[in-house]
Amino acid sequence: MYSHLLDEISRAIGARLLIRFTYKNKEYLVEPHLVGKNFDAEDCLLAWQINRSKKESLATGWKCFELSNLSELKLLERRFSSPRPGYDPYDSTMSRIYYRI
Repeated sequence: MYSHLLDEISRAIGARLLIRFTYKNKEYLVEPHLVGKNFDAEDCLLAWQINRSKKESLATGWKCFELSNLSELKLLERRFSSPRPGYDPYDSTMSRIYYRI
């Protein structure tokens, strides 16, 4: 259902590219770390949120985004160098991991 999103997000994770997207009508800029299926059987992205938009200042940190609410995905040319503190490649909130750093 979200194969195009999964492909693009996986590509961004592999290349460690920042991504920008709209989620529930708000814009986000994130470092994608893992994409998978949570225990509610929803495909989701685990990412380090840099900010929500240029207009709003929002604390950085970990956030899980359900792909069903994600649109206007754009891979940026800007890269991040390493996983953020607290990253768990075997995230226990996921029933299945498709792709990860």
